Amino acid sequence: MTKWGGLDPDSPASNDQPLPERLVPAWYQRGASRPGGRWQVRSWVGGDHPDGAVVEQPGDTSGRFEIWRADLDGEGRSRLWFNPRALPDTPPMWFVAMPELTGPRPAMTLVGYHDPGIPAGTVVSKGAFFHLPMRNEDQMGALRWWRDDAVADQIYVAPAWRRHRVAFAMIFAASAYHQHMGWPGRLHTDGRRTQLGENLVRGLRRGDLPAPLTTLMPPMDPEPG
Repeated sequence: MTKWGGLDPDSPASNDQPLPERLVPAWYQRGASRPGGRWQVRSWVGGDHPDGAVVEQPGDTSGRFEIWRADLDGEGRSRLWFNPRALPDTPPMWFVAMPELTGPRPAMTLVGYHDPGIPAGTVVSKGAFFHLPMRNEDQMGALRWWRDDAVADQIYVAPAWRRHRVAFAMIFAASAYHQHMGWPGRLHTDGRRTQLGENLVRGLRRGDLPAPLTTLMPPMDPEPG
């Protein structure tokens, strides 16, 4: 078995296909259903299916580049695995899922942390997080998106973790979690971005994800003092 390494040293086997120049078209292979309305999902790159399609019978995937997988771990928690060829040298991360269900539109935020005590890619609930010896200030990054149309609303990377591909890891994590939960659409952006966000999307291998910049938003960094 080939291990992915990188973000997930104990991940399932993957193929050894080289990293494509662009991660498009990418589509999702939906496997077995899981408790809580969740799904076993894999993301592949290749022209076998339309970009963003969800398929149950993918056909022959040999020679295709696998971006990520989502399933449950032995404790019934959601677990995300990433191909380190797409995220070279990215530090191991695990995530806290923070749903927003009381507003006019349901939203989800994933917050990324780095701690060797929790397996990389594990998604813990907001309630479970409060029992962990972690602080909000320890976060590496976060991504918030609207569940109904899969539009990314905000993305943040802590200054100490910038230039470590954390933003790309957060995008992959949100995309994988969205499909794992069976929500409609695929993760993408609209035209509202901060300057740091605009710099980020210019470097995306998934060049179809960002819409053209229409509104430059104020920085998300907290003001000093």
